[in-house]
Amino acid sequence: MIFRYFQIVLILFSIYSMENQSYSQNQKTKMFDDYLTNYIENKNVPSISAGILKNREIIWLNAKGFSDLEDNDLATTSSLYRIASITKPITAVAIMQLVEKGLIDLDKDARVYIPEFPEKKWRFTVKQLLNHTSGIRSYKDGEFHSKKYYSSVSEAVKVFAYDSLIFEPGTKYEYTSLSYSLLALIIEKVSNQTFEQFLVQNIFTPAQMKNTKVDKQQEIVSNRVKGYEKDNYRNLRNAPLADLSIKVAGGGLLSTAQDLLLFSKNLLDGKLIKKQTLELMYKQTKLKNGKLVDYGLGFALSYENDSLKSISHTGGGTGFSTMLLIYPNMNLAAVHLINVSDRNLGLPAEDLIKMEINSNLILPTKTLSDHLMKIYIENGIDSVITSLNFIYSNGSDNYTITESEEIFFGKDLLGLNKPAAAIFYFRDLLKKHPKSFNIIVALAEAYYKDKNNGLALRYYRAAAQIKGNDASVNNMIKKLSR
Repeated sequence: MIFRYFQIVLILFSIYSMENQSYSQNQKTKMFDDYLTNYIENKNVPSISAGILKNREIIWLNAKGFSDLEDNDLATTSSLYRIASITKPITAVAIMQLVEKGLIDLDKDARVYIPEFPEKKWRFTVKQLLNHTSGIRSYKDGEFHSKKYYSSVSEAVKVFAYDSLIFEPGTKYEYTSLSYSLLALIIEKVSNQTFEQFLVQNIFTPAQMKNTKVDKQQEIVSNRVKGYEKDNYRNLRNAPLADLSIKVAGGGLLSTAQDLLLFSKNLLDGKLIKKQTLELMYKQTKLKNGKLVDYGLGFALSYENDSLKSISHTGGGTGFSTMLLIYPNMNLAAVHLINVSDRNLGLPAEDLIKMEINSNLILPTKTLSDHLMKIYIENGIDSVITSLNFIYSNGSDNYTITESEEIFFGKDLLGLNKPAAAIFYFRDLLKKHPKSFNIIVALAEAYYKDKNNGLALRYYRAAAQIKGNDASVNNMIKKLSR
């Protein structure tokens, strides 16, 4: 009888636990959904798609907003976003697969695999291409938004093939997407496949990334999301046309939040590369002078108490902002994809992981510079100063209040050719931050735009007293002193 009683109690407890667990997960789902709704409204972005992976399972996916503002097409979890530089970890994993097969040696001269690439003053290794210490240059003017179509990786590499290295390999870290084009070329030479074929066969298919593909500007692609940017009035407008064939391996893929979480899952499961190989990708880059850089082989690294906290990669493409964030030791990952390139968008992927851990809703803050521009358009610069002083006096958790946000509004005024309003605004800011180098420089720039060279020189000199080695300030002092 007693045994039967305990059986009943155990069954009831199990039912209660299951119901409580279900309720908790439902609450979390609503919390994540609410976050996206608030994010769309407070950040004024067209759309956001996001998801969370926990214990190798996708526990939440959603998308809010519009994938195409002109046609009012709603974003869905199947919408294809440019993932920009999240492409780099995928390319890096492809290289590491060939390392595991013994076909690539990370420490060998990269030209062993691509001898047709012109010889340089110094040799650079495959590893140095992966961790941005090779000396390969970054974009020149116009290349980031390049509209030219390159028919192959080999053709794209010719863009920088005959340029000198900008530093001795291993002595500096300088981020560049072009070095990843060389990695794609190495993959093609070693595997006897095109870069795209190799990714499909060895990463996309095994990881069931059914919606990930190379972004080909000329092709008709279903569910491809349109990218946007903001003008100086902080209104959304179409992003410029860009053909990504110049940088396929460094930022040229389309994907979904679900596919990127599947990539993370298969990476953590050891199904794409061995776990010890993945751990090799986590290691900090060590420069020749002994300095450590928090970037490994295709991943940015974050540490807490000298222990690895997360691996990640952000992306900032033409009209898109993205992030993939993985906490290997917690079996957690999150991704966000946004179809606008803009400042101060925050890190939704990081917020989502914090929310999953702490079960507390995070409210995305409003953008202060957007708020001030709206007031300026409606009521003028005096009302902007009044509103900003009110926010300072009363405090507000609703806005992102940083020096850069304060300065952005004044820079927007200069972009609108309103130097007098910008001067008035920056002078008021300077009262609040009298020793701010950046605000003093911004005020000097505003005077220069207003053709008041005397006061511009005065404030550039004041900035130089705070930071005497700033090249741009010293150049302006020389220019105006003439």
